[in-house]
Amino acid sequence: MSQPEAFGRYRVIRRLGSGSFATVWLAQDDLLNYPVAIKVLAENWAHQMDIQHRFLEEARILRQTDSTWLIAVHDVDVLPDGRPYMVMTYADQGSVADLVRRGQLPLDEALRLLTEIGQGITVLHNHGTIHRDIKPSNVLLQSSPVGQRVLVADLGFAKSIDEASGFTAAAGTPGYMSPEQSIPGGDLDVRSDVYSLGAVAYELITGRPPSRPPVRIAPGRIRPGLPPALDELILSALSVDRESRPGDAKTFTDRVRAIRMAPDLPTADPWWRRYRMPWHKVGGLVVALAVMTMGVTASVGHPGMDLKLVRSNDHSLEMRVPLVWIDEFDTDLEARPVTVNAGAEPGLLFATDAENWRSADQPSYGVYATVMPGVQPLSSITDTEPCPGAPTERLIDDGMWEGSAWDWPDCNDNGSFTIAAVHESGVPKTVYLEIRQPDYRPDLVDKIIGAVTLR
Repeated sequence: MSQPEAFGRYRVIRRLGSGSFATVWLAQDDLLNYPVAIKVLAENWAHQMDIQHRFLEEARILRQTDSTWLIAVHDVDVLPDGRPYMVMTYADQGSVADLVRRGQLPLDEALRLLTEIGQGITVLHNHGTIHRDIKPSNVLLQSSPVGQRVLVADLGFAKSIDEASGFTAAAGTPGYMSPEQSIPGGDLDVRSDVYSLGAVAYELITGRPPSRPPVRIAPGRIRPGLPPALDELILSALSVDRESRPGDAKTFTDRVRAIRMAPDLPTADPWWRRYRMPWHKVGGLVVALAVMTMGVTASVGHPGMDLKLVRSNDHSLEMRVPLVWIDEFDTDLEARPVTVNAGAEPGLLFATDAENWRSADQPSYGVYATVMPGVQPLSSITDTEPCPGAPTERLIDDGMWEGSAWDWPDCNDNGSFTIAAVHESGVPKTVYLEIRQPDYRPDLVDKIIGAVTLR
């Protein structure tokens, strides 16, 4: 969707992100001189009445609960083409997922966030609603006069508790949803949200999401020094048997609050314990880090072209992107139609201009990556050439990744463009990448491909 000028009286500034069902825009209410976020139903769902109903039901729930801990809906309207949109609170500090990506949180900070998330879910439960899609990217952060404020958002899958026995389709996000949510027709209750709170807690504490159920590795084995009560609480919330979980969000949140307020809560882990680093290896690590940093910078070869580690929300896909390209990002960008047909998942985009990533006229540099099942050659998943003229085809074989890349050294007078499809030996998954750069540098392309990691 191209950027509109306005939605009603709200002047559009830029796109904040998009998902499978909607796009969210930052806009300015010029009448009240206040920024807002506007969520608009995606064009491909414009005529699906059940999706429209779900979209409007989300707005109704948020409006009716009207809680400090939930994103607020200020207005709802319909575009001329029939698509509804809702005007919401703008969360200027991103999401909890953004926070986790920056590094491990102090324990007290992680527990504070978890307490406030739990309070938001408690409000929903008291309202008679199950969220069904609690995850770090659906918890937003907003500046406030008293500091950072947590706002639970994205109630697109939310349903009334009274209807919990009649769900006919699985809903939620793998890694965060309870085992019973993956079974269509499963009998759900508020303990499904408790499982998701446990998964979010695990990631806030350790920096990575839990494994698939049953989860057996306690957070304290990843981050030594945690209170035993915290390990016990998180593992109980992640129990496959929902009878073993805390009874509701309030019970879970009260226990988190009690752990946080305990006088013996560790204020910080010593760094050697946090990383389980034997003292005699410290010197070697410092040297290794120095060599690695010098190697990356030198191999890239341009000032300011250091590579920064970025990852998907579930940490299943990691890659390194030149820092100067990361002005905007989208961690749920729909793949090109031909790769969707090949089974591609929504992908990662880090670029100078995310909105115009696939525009032939606008200069935009960055990296897009998605994952497809099976080993698929590049020729089988590329239907239209993104640039005029024939590409330069070359093989990729760096000892880890095998596949091929097509390079267009000059793409529409807008730098170079590369597409690649690579796989690891013996692993039935293909990583598809698009790389735009201002200059033709195949060495940088190879460096980016070589730093991709699948988990």
